[in-house]
Order: sequence, then structure tokens, then C-alpha cells
Amino acid sequence: MERQARIAAKVEHAREVEGILQWLGWSVAVLGVIGVAVFAVLWALGDLNVEQALSLILGTCLATVLSGATAYGSGVNVGLGAERLEIAAGAAPSHQPEGTTQT
Repeated sequence: MERQARIAAKVEHAREVEGILQWLGWSVAVLGVIGVAVFAVLWALGDLNVEQALSLILGTCLATVLSGATAYGSGVNVGLGAERLEIAAGAAPSHQPEGTTQT
């Protein structure tokens, strides 16, 4: 029974981590959109020239897409791993010493 409890605890922890990583992925996307908006406003106000503005906006977009997708994808992967572990644990026979019965 101890083995099943350890596996259940690991699956639950993995599901918590999945949620955190997916939340982080969406947070990065929101911060990236805010950053692009700020740079666009600075460009419109004349504080940035065209080259600076485009460089900052493109760099922010690329960093946002890569970071957000990585965090979100990692969360999905952790969740899938938790599902596989739970399925494998349910299908695996319990290891008991011979001559004992399970209660």
C-alpha cells in the first residue's frame, strides 16, 4: 500500500506543477502583449525611432512566443506523464511476498 500512496502523491504533485506551468505560460503571453503595447506607445510618442521600435517589438514577440510556449508545453508534458504514471500504476501487479494475502 505504501507504494500506491507514493505514486498517488507523485501524480498529485505532477498535476499541481502542470497547472503552475500552464499558468506561467499564459502569464508570459500577457506580459509580452503588454510589452509590445508599451513599445508601440513609446514609438508613437516619438521616444523611439523606427529601427529601435521594430527591434524591441520583434524581440519581445519572439521571446514571448518561445518562453510562453516552452512553459505551457512543459506543463502539458508533465500532465501527460502524470496520466501515464497513474495508468501504469493501476495496471501493475502489487508486489507482495509469497504466501501472504492482500487485505
